[in-house]
Amino acid sequence: MTKWIRFEQGGKTGFGTLEGDSIAVHTGDMFAGAKPTGETHKLSDVQVRTPCDPQKMICLWNNFHQLAAKNDFKEPKEPLWFLKAPNSYWPANRPIQRPATYAGKIIYEGELGVVIGKKCFNISEAEAGDYIFGYTCVNDVTAVDLLRKDKSFEQWARSKSFDTFGVFGPVIATGLDPMKLSVKTILNGKERQNYPVADMFFPPHKLVAAISKDVTLMPGDIIACGTSLGAGTMGEAHNVVDIVIDGVGSLGNVFDQVLPSPYLLGAPPKQKKICVVGAGAIGGLLAAKFALAGEDVTVIDQGAHLAAIQKNGLKLEWHDGKVFNAKMKAVNKATEAGKQDIVVLAVKAHFLDQVVRDIDSLLGPDTVVLTVQNGLPWWYFQKLGGQYDNQRLQSLDPSGVLTKHIDPNRIIGCVVYPAAAAIAPGVIHHVEGDRFPIGELDGKETARVKELHDVFVKAGLRSMVLPDIRSEIWLKAWGNLSFNPISALTHATLVDICQFAETRELAAAMMKEAQDIAQKLGVTFRVSIEKRIAGAEAVGAHKTSMLQDVEAGRSLETEALIGSILEMAKLTNTPAPAISSVYALVKLLNKVMLLEGGGVKVSKAA
Repeated sequence: MTKWIRFEQGGKTGFGTLEGDSIAVHTGDMFAGAKPTGETHKLSDVQVRTPCDPQKMICLWNNFHQLAAKNDFKEPKEPLWFLKAPNSYWPANRPIQRPATYAGKIIYEGELGVVIGKKCFNISEAEAGDYIFGYTCVNDVTAVDLLRKDKSFEQWARSKSFDTFGVFGPVIATGLDPMKLSVKTILNGKERQNYPVADMFFPPHKLVAAISKDVTLMPGDIIACGTSLGAGTMGEAHNVVDIVIDGVGSLGNVFDQVLPSPYLLGAPPKQKKICVVGAGAIGGLLAAKFALAGEDVTVIDQGAHLAAIQKNGLKLEWHDGKVFNAKMKAVNKATEAGKQDIVVLAVKAHFLDQVVRDIDSLLGPDTVVLTVQNGLPWWYFQKLGGQYDNQRLQSLDPSGVLTKHIDPNRIIGCVVYPAAAAIAPGVIHHVEGDRFPIGELDGKETARVKELHDVFVKAGLRSMVLPDIRSEIWLKAWGNLSFNPISALTHATLVDICQFAETRELAAAMMKEAQDIAQKLGVTFRVSIEKRIAGAEAVGAHKTSMLQDVEAGRSLETEALIGSILEMAKLTNTPAPAISSVYALVKLLNKVMLLEGGGVKVSKAA
């Protein structure tokens, strides 16, 4: 095995073979008959350059079984590749630079690079080994937010071709069996990637042969073989990233960045008066986080939960074990809260008609109303435009009281991704997640929705302003309509439902029916059914909100999670037999619980 390296010393470029920390200088052509000069240099005395000057760098997408399985990608029939521009080529030990024109996420991708040694076109896999000079380490740096910025055209070359984004080196290793190699990526001292080259759909020899049928490959050209699990963001102010391939080398670079402001309006927003109506699992989580961030928070609740908050504040147990105590005003009537900047409606959907009757006492001229219910919202068709504009969902607003009391111009929609539970009076336990996408009903990016985004960010939560909040609501409702009622009926957790073949199949059938309904309303889903189910499975042994309600003997969100979707099925003339059957069972369960005045909980026999 030989390791070839290029270097610069005294303004002159040279190359040679690396042994330990010593370079044996060579002359001629690295790829054809290079000869040693007898001169040596210490590695510490030279500046390392890229080990070759490729005419082109060809980069692979979707080339690993494990990554494809996780993301529900289909196995490609032929290599899927793009080009990285020569201006991006960058050596080891030189800082990767943030583009001045880009403020989004920048990710690393550790990859094996195949270096071509001889000109070739249309060769066979059996011949490929004769044309491969050796192997190098590649960091395929990507401005990932640009990749799919335009939905009509994926910008692979643009997102990956900024100056310094094509990092490779520091050496080319020859005489290796690539199928025995593994690629590791270490970011700030922590291993983020570790995957075998043997997991490729198209391993190096097959890859070179296939690509040579498309383009002529020249000496020094690099084929970056694609990446597998673990690629991610270099998100710290100071990042040290190393791509390590034992037998090839270690490619190390620093990425120092001036982190862009997380605030859409450039600075933390001024203190807001926020009233959270319903301090249960999600309402309590939001109230605590907002209060801890310095907002003037009032919660409206009742009973023992209200009394505990009034006495001790709201205790928030975060998933990592940290415990916070948030002080806030707590009342049982809207009339005692006063005018607010933001009103968060966090009660269950079937209680909304009760709480909005007094909502006028909370509303000033510019008060924003944020809805965080599970399932589809009563305002779904308000400000929608088109065939169903302003259609009232009878299942969610049967009396019309919500439509009457809340002006749709006040409303901002929100999708809740965190999982949490109210485990005792005044105590909220966070399970996982911190993401709250929001959006105006008409899709506009207004100053107020940007400010609300910044309120979430100030509280240490993640948010984004979406131009189509309804599609995101459907994505969340997609899982709620299946996992919640199945868990309520079976007392199974998310992971149990997903790993039991029959209930997994039932959930998928319900989701397919819902997808058919949504598509007739112009909604598209950005993930597949299998990926959505896999996401629920990954949450683990979490009890859904409906199962928590069954165990506590509370009325169920039957209409918001299921009934509203059946109403839309009728509206769009879409069959939904699986959803209808589960709806009937859960509705009867809810009736029995209300008549008996109690819940149902599975416990071990004495």
